[in-house]
Amino acid sequence: MQSIAESNHEDFMKTNQQAQDATLLVKFELRAKLDVEATEKAGRPIYNDHEYIDIRAPGSPDNVNRPATLRDKERFPRHYSAFKNRTDGDELMDGTPLSEWPLVNRSQVEEFAFANIKTVEQLAATSDVNGQQFMNFPSMKQKAADWLEVANKGIKAADLQKELASRDEDIAELKEQVAALIETSKPRKKKAAKKE
Repeated sequence: MQSIAESNHEDFMKTNQQAQDATLLVKFELRAKLDVEATEKAGRPIYNDHEYIDIRAPGSPDNVNRPATLRDKERFPRHYSAFKNRTDGDELMDGTPLSEWPLVNRSQVEEFAFANIKTVEQLAATSDVNGQQFMNFPSMKQKAADWLEVANKGIKAADLQKELASRDEDIAELKEQVAALIETSKPRKKKAAKKE
């Protein structure tokens, strides 16, 4: 009698895995991921580029899409090498992506990206000479600078608000301590002895 769940030990060998991996559709890519700590400090959205992997089996609607691990890079060296060759010239991005900035439209994002301007910070820092190729560049550059200034003021205001809240807590605590000291330093009234 044959078992229903038979397995061949060769199915788990590395060479068979490589043969099966060869049929997969594998793509490495860079994705902007929100940096929560830097965003909180800057008072505006700050994104960093991270490597992701997308794995699809032909004919299957399911896929794996997650941050790439060292194991992924070792398992799919040909795909990772092709990805690195495409992205080696690209600088990793830190800052607020133009694609996340509400003051530009999609076509402007693409146009600026073609000239290697990918963040609001880069747009604000672009020289007028380099920016003259873009329509309405001076106003766009000024909007970027103004937006960054407002964001920086916002974070300063938030810091001031935190500082004031902390000071208020300290004052309330000191008031409680003073009230407790006053209460303990009051002379106690002695009960008058009964006269007989």
